[in-house]
Amino acid sequence: MSQQCAAYVDAAAAIVHNNYASNELLDEQIQSASVCKPILRTFNVRLQSPLAEEEQLALTGDAKALGEWQLGRSVTLQRVDDLNWHTTVLLHACRRLQYRYFVYVQDALGHKQIRRWETSFKPRQLGPCADDCSEQLPDNFGVVSAGAETQVHRGWLTQEAVVQLKFNGEKMFQVHDIEQFDPQHIQLKVVPVEATTGLQVEVSKQRYGSSQLQQQPAHGVNYTKSDVVIFHITLPLTGGRQSFRLECYSLQNELIGSARLSTEQLQGSEGLLQLAIKSEKEPEVVIARLRLPYVVVQPYNLSSLDFRNTYAHYWPKSWPNLDVGHRGNGKSYIADAPEERENTIASFLSAHHYLADMIELDVHLTADGIPVIYHDFGLRTARQGKVIERAEQLEYVLIKDVSYEQLKRLRIFAVIEGKVVEYPSHNAEPRAEHRIFPRLVEVLEQLPRSLGIDVEIKWPQGKEGGGVEAEQTIDKNFFADRVLQTVIGHGCGRPLIFSSFDADMCTMLRFKQNLFPVMFLTMGQTKKWQPFSDLRTRTFAAAINNAQAFELAGTAPHAEDFLGEEGAQMLEQARAQGQIAVIWGDDCNSKERVKYFTDIGATATCYDRTNLYINKDKQRAFFNSTALLAEFEAQCPV
Repeated sequence: MSQQCAAYVDAAAAIVHNNYASNELLDEQIQSASVCKPILRTFNVRLQSPLAEEEQLALTGDAKALGEWQLGRSVTLQRVDDLNWHTTVLLHACRRLQYRYFVYVQDALGHKQIRRWETSFKPRQLGPCADDCSEQLPDNFGVVSAGAETQVHRGWLTQEAVVQLKFNGEKMFQVHDIEQFDPQHIQLKVVPVEATTGLQVEVSKQRYGSSQLQQQPAHGVNYTKSDVVIFHITLPLTGGRQSFRLECYSLQNELIGSARLSTEQLQGSEGLLQLAIKSEKEPEVVIARLRLPYVVVQPYNLSSLDFRNTYAHYWPKSWPNLDVGHRGNGKSYIADAPEERENTIASFLSAHHYLADMIELDVHLTADGIPVIYHDFGLRTARQGKVIERAEQLEYVLIKDVSYEQLKRLRIFAVIEGKVVEYPSHNAEPRAEHRIFPRLVEVLEQLPRSLGIDVEIKWPQGKEGGGVEAEQTIDKNFFADRVLQTVIGHGCGRPLIFSSFDADMCTMLRFKQNLFPVMFLTMGQTKKWQPFSDLRTRTFAAAINNAQAFELAGTAPHAEDFLGEEGAQMLEQARAQGQIAVIWGDDCNSKERVKYFTDIGATATCYDRTNLYINKDKQRAFFNSTALLAEFEAQCPV
């Protein structure tokens, strides 16, 4: 190694500076120093607003000295003033590098939580540097190139969990003393009892254009009946009990009463807390009771995630309206059904043959944790050999209650126009592509990558009038993790998006990973079905607000909402928030309606029978492009 190169290495080793311990060089790089010498490169970055006291700024990139995109090996910058941060890193002068900045906090055990990070589709670039390398111009956090939009989003969970306390129903409070407690005129605040490093409480009051999570006001957020208010608590996984006070203030900022809750009360991934709100003046007097639903989002740890790439918000405005095949080439347990049964590989390939850009499929989890494709929560069946003449003779079996091997053996029935029809079971169908209940992994491996996939996660919803669509006993975090493991391992490198009618499942999928976009499916205002109990599902506006609150890619609203004169204006409201809107429903099922939804600005239209309703002038599916598919290659973890 030359004396000049040795001088650089010695100088770097002598610098007492945070993170210089991570600026190691590969042996083979040092040996080639005569060709490509190491040199101190300077990183200066300016923020748009100051960080919180406990927050730090770091960078990571594709060099070993930059941590190779790993959170634990990233390089922390030093604060120059409230807005400016700085560091130097020993890097090889001849190499072109990629990097990103992010904001983090560190918990009591030294684990880093990603608060915000730069999410531009392509990382920052740092070109080779000559001997007289001058200091590069300062970077602006979130703005990768001159004139580009700021692209900064929240990180994914690593060593922390999220607890959401949800004021998302119509009858939350039971009032005992209306003179002291009027639920139509209160302010709510969640306050940690114990100070814990890395703990953060934020709130979303969902209103158009201002639903983002933010810090709580001093005397809480205004709440009244029909409001949607979600408290978003980030908790480090350091163990131990964490207690909170739910404080209730009058509109005059007087503390009326409070309730206590702790993490020990949170059983499983979701549930309902029964809280007693006691008077501030008379602490033994209960002035109201609260039924408060919650969800707990645990970090996903079955696959490796890093800062290299993100597709969670990747849907370029230049893309055309896409054609999405509903359950493949359409519903099949109806009169005049397509030849291929819905949600089978044959049906998906049929939609692909007729130039669908994407297909939509429905995912359940069996009792032994296998993600399988089927629409309903259960199926009509009967024991082998039993002669079925009437629908009353059939039994209904939930998919979550049977193993995959059992599921493949079950007889399958449907009632069509009052007539009982039996279909081949999985095991009785000799044609593999036509078999019902394909595993998600089989679908991902057998469909061409030029066919995009909307993976709808099926989770039963509570109904406005009481009851639920179906019983569900599988843990929600386990369900989400099993699907994510399959998709990350076998579905990367292609256009793929998650969707669900369950707002909490959407939240889970958003905060567990950083690779795929997530859409919130909603029924909106319809006369076809009974509304769900979660207010976030009731209108397109509510869905837009929830998507903004938790940084979802957008929504998948029901077509019925957009048949009036205001359809185009409603879709523009979503676009104004940077959201996509994939319209679905029976009202899409005609050539005229497919064209109509394209004309009013839908991002995509999901409909049955691609073979009948797709534009006959269409020459190819949109993603059937080498250049487009190349953009998704970096999606797969290294």
